Formats: sequence, C-alpha cells, structure tokens
Amino acid sequence: MSVYRTDPASLGRPFGRDYGAAVPGSAPDAALRRVVARQAAELARRSDDRGVRDRGDTIRERVRGRWARTDRRVDVLRGPGDEEKSLVIGGEVLVGAASWPDVADEAARDGLTRVEVGCAELEDRVVRLRTDGADATARLTRFVRDLRAQGHAVSFSYVTPLAPVMKGCSGVPAPGLAAFAEYGPVDPSFGHGVRVAVIDTGIAEARRGDGWLSGVARVADGSPTGANIDLLDADPADGYLDVSAGHGTFVAGIIAQVAPGAEITAHRALTTSGTATDIQVACALIRAVRENAQVVNLSLGTETYFDEPPVALTAALDVVREIETTRGWESVIVAAGGNGGGTSPVWPAAFGRVVSVAGLTSALRPSLWSSRGHWIDVSTVGEGLVSTYVSGRQSPDVVAEPQQFLGDPWARWTGSSFAAPQVAGAIARAMTEHSLSATQAVRELVAAGRPVAGFGKALQILPGG
Repeated sequence: MSVYRTDPASLGRPFGRDYGAAVPGSAPDAALRRVVARQAAELARRSDDRGVRDRGDTIRERVRGRWARTDRRVDVLRGPGDEEKSLVIGGEVLVGAASWPDVADEAARDGLTRVEVGCAELEDRVVRLRTDGADATARLTRFVRDLRAQGHAVSFSYVTPLAPVMKGCSGVPAPGLAAFAEYGPVDPSFGHGVRVAVIDTGIAEARRGDGWLSGVARVADGSPTGANIDLLDADPADGYLDVSAGHGTFVAGIIAQVAPGAEITAHRALTTSGTATDIQVACALIRAVRENAQVVNLSLGTETYFDEPPVALTAALDVVREIETTRGWESVIVAAGGNGGGTSPVWPAAFGRVVSVAGLTSALRPSLWSSRGHWIDVSTVGEGLVSTYVSGRQSPDVVAEPQQFLGDPWARWTGSSFAAPQVAGAIARAMTEHSLSATQAVRELVAAGRPVAGFGKALQILPGG
C-alpha cells in the first residue's frame, strides 16, 4: 500500500498543503506576476527585445573568456535550424575505454593526441583526445559521427552549464522566510540523518544571521577534499556578482525548506559563470557518492550534438554503481531537466537511473521554457521560487534591472534548476517520514504524482510564484 494517498483528489500533493503558506509574497498579486512572467519569458526566449539578446551574448562571451584563461576554447555547436545546441571544449573528444582499442588507429590518423583525463577515478575508463587547427570542430564532428555509427562510445568534451544553453535570467530580491529556528511549515526533523549533496557553484562563504544553511560546511581553497566556497565575483572580477553567483546557495536553501533536518553538503564543480566540463561534473558526482550522500542534486545539464550520452558522465555512473554494490545501498541522483523548451534529452537528467525533473507553473501546468519528453520522470513548480541568496550587486551587463542584495538576502528565481532540489528535498523528507530507503522514497513520490503529458508525474511541493 502506498504511503501517500493516490486517489484522484490527492494526486500531485503528497504533502498536502504543508508548504503553501511558507513563502511571503506568494499570493499572485500583479507585481509578482510581472516578475515571474519576465523571468519565464527570458528563459523561453519569447522576447525580441535587443537587450535580451545582448545579455545572452555577453554571458556567452564571458564563458568563452573564462575557458580561454585555462588555454582551452569553447565552441558552440548548432542544430539543424542554426539554433545553439550545445557548448563543447574546442578540439577535444572523449572515448570510452572499452572502445579505445578499436578507435586508437583512426584517432592517430586524424591527428588526435591522448592527454590526461584530469580525474583519477576516470583515468582507466575514459580516453581524452585533443587536436588543434582551424578545422578541428568540423573534423571532430565527422570523427564522433562516424565512430558512433559503428557503435563506439565517443562524444565531444561537453561544457555542462546551469542550462542547456546559457541564458540571462537572474534572481530578484524577495521577502525572506522566518529565521531557520522559527521556520514552521513542516516538522524540523524531516530529512534528519539524510545526506543531500549539492553539486553546483558552491556555498556562500559568509554565514547568515538568520540561521539558514548554517550547518553546511564551508571548505576553503587548498583543502585536499576540494574547496566549495562560491567565489561570487571571479568571471570576471569586476565588482559585480557573476551571472551564476549564488546559484548553489539558492539550490541548497530550497532543499532546506523542504527537508529542514537534512545534512546538506556543497560541492563546487561549476564556476560562477555557470559552467563546468562533463569530466568535472562526473568527478564531483563520484566524490559525493563515495562520501555517502543518499541523495545527490545536479541542477545543471547539457543537450548533446547527436543526443548521445556524454562519455564521462556515463563512466561516472558505472563507478557509482560499483560503489553502491560494494557498500550495499544505492544513492539517488536527481537532475534538472533543463530550460531548452524542447524535447531533446538533457544529460545527466536523461540517464535512466537519474530522476529527471522538469519545471511547471505555479498552477502545475507545463512551463514553455522547460525541456520535456519521455525521459522526464517528475516535475514541479519551477517559476518564482524563493530561497537564500548572496550579498552583492548584479551586473548591468547581464541583468535587465540589476539589484543590490544586502544582509541575509533572499531572492526569487525561475528555472528547472529550482524544481530539482524540491524533489531532492522531498525524497529526504519521505525517507525520514516513512522510514524508506532513497530508492523506495522515489517510487512512492512518483506513484503519488499527477500525470502531465511530457512532464512525467507532477508534484506540488513549494508554491513558487
């Protein structure tokens, strides 16, 4: 028997209306509707405003500049309609170790050189190849296409951003919740004993005076386990918050709202420009699972040129499975379905063992900006979420109406990035509320969802705006 009611009147509300009154200013007044509508329009790119396009161009140039400083370039791969499909590290491809013996000769003929993967856990599982030249992207496109047609595990070296293609949608100031000790929508023990790892931009170094996220460990640069402090102003260091500054802090705050007793750990894999290679994300995922996270949240993802699963992330899931077999229990991986607005799979969400989460409006209707398709498992509100943010001023180059955030700031933000952590928090709550394993909690929550075509099972958790 299900632990949640599954009668038609209760479908989609596994927790009833527990969280409905938690967010100040969640009533649909005109000002709030305008804010949320603007964020949704920018994600959906439904505006022909020149400023929207210019801000997007600025963000992409900053991403390119960030990678150029590491002596690698970022290339844009375009789809059949000349739309931006994905970002890749120029001149690089990845090959699965099992395919390498059959691929090595062809790689040598194409002038590809093997280099270190850069992640110890993947050195024996992934082959990283590099080449130079003005025609490198065209040559590598043929290389990947031809070898995949022969059944080999080959992919580009993808840049995995906080959205399938970088878009200029940032948080806006919002009324804050009560101090953490006074937060009362749900039992504060929900999630107690469950470790939820957030792989993202890191956590704000400054501890908040209101007690939110005070239990999240801050790890400084130089630590052997890897720093997790969000740098806030590094891409570039210009006195303004970077385009993705505070993203990890915002995601962690959503998990804390849903499962206040959970142990949240922050892993910095992405820069404050909102990007990482799929190798970096894969390495962080392995580390989080090895550190016994029961739930891992990945509010990031990439579409791929041939809709192929990225090689590094595929290998990382193999390592995760081996870790789980050795210790005798499974972690649950939750990933954002993406903000592309189409049906192309977004990775890692599209992997079968990953819980993929799409975004809905506050009325649990499909959001135009959200990716969707048969590969989506569940969906929840992704528009106008309120959560913890960081202090600083937004850049006028990337935000239409830059805001100053002071003190213990809260923000309202839109995207599938903020739907996913609600599901991660819901899994942690279900585990403690009903004494379930992480995988059992997923099954119960999916069973309690309301079917929405292309969006899996819809769940009402936080209200959004």
